[in-house]
Amino acid sequence: MDILSDILRTIHLQSSVYFRKNFYSPWGMDISSADVAQFHMIVKGQCLLYYDGLNRPMNVSTGDIIIFPFGDKHWLADAVGQKRVPGMQVLEEHKKNKPLFRGEDFSATLICGHFEFDKEIEHPFIQSLPRLIYISGTEERQYTWLDNAVSVIIHETDSGNPGWEIVSNRLAEILLIQVLRTFILKSENSSGYLSALNDAYISKALSLVHNQPQNRWSLEGLAKQIGMSRTAFAKRFKQLVGSAPMEYITKWRMIKAREMLIKTKWPLIEISERVGYKSEAAFSKAFKRNFHQTPAVIRRSIQT
Repeated sequence: MDILSDILRTIHLQSSVYFRKNFYSPWGMDISSADVAQFHMIVKGQCLLYYDGLNRPMNVSTGDIIIFPFGDKHWLADAVGQKRVPGMQVLEEHKKNKPLFRGEDFSATLICGHFEFDKEIEHPFIQSLPRLIYISGTEERQYTWLDNAVSVIIHETDSGNPGWEIVSNRLAEILLIQVLRTFILKSENSSGYLSALNDAYISKALSLVHNQPQNRWSLEGLAKQIGMSRTAFAKRFKQLVGSAPMEYITKWRMIKAREMLIKTKWPLIEISERVGYKSEAAFSKAFKRNFHQTPAVIRRSIQT
């Protein structure tokens, strides 16, 4: 199991496609901040994008993909200074089949939606993402698998066939994974967790931890497995991942344990063993330290 797949599976990634819509000048759309990741695909045409991290609006055009992993407030428009309508109003009018922008000059076709994660899970991969992920149409075409995902989403949102909405939502999840893969490949010289995934030694250590959370790992044992000295490994891991190796191992074990509590009916002692604890009491203590609730409370909340 690769690290990215394990993380995205565990954080319960879900997506929703709002609409595929043609925008005619003059138009503008204000997107409020949200607790979900927001995305836009420029299917055709061009427009301006702005958020607080930019010095001036940027041009986006056919094939570009824009993702705000932390749901930052932003706007899209055909021109600077254009009157902008709240994004939720655009969505509501779209559902009623009432076009808001009735100009004659075509500006852009957009697919908009959001990605959602389990908010109880704090993982350094998510925390290391930038405020904006931008993949240009040129970059998209360099990666056939990403280009194909975009093409299929466009086809489904156009088709109106039975089940197009759920198919589009699932495809959007694939799109996010493909975008993240592209972003990781682009980020060879980045810092943080993304660079850890690109590092031959630390990525191997992460893979071992993710594939074998039940193993009673020690700092020395893990360093030996990947061919590094204990001191060099600890320093490099902390530098790239942002936490000490044993701290990360404990955190990941607790995240996996929470997933098991929610998705299975396994007894606590079995879950304890599957994440490397021989004692149910020691496991419960570590779990409460991480999630501020006992495993029993989590399980009862799911069952009620």
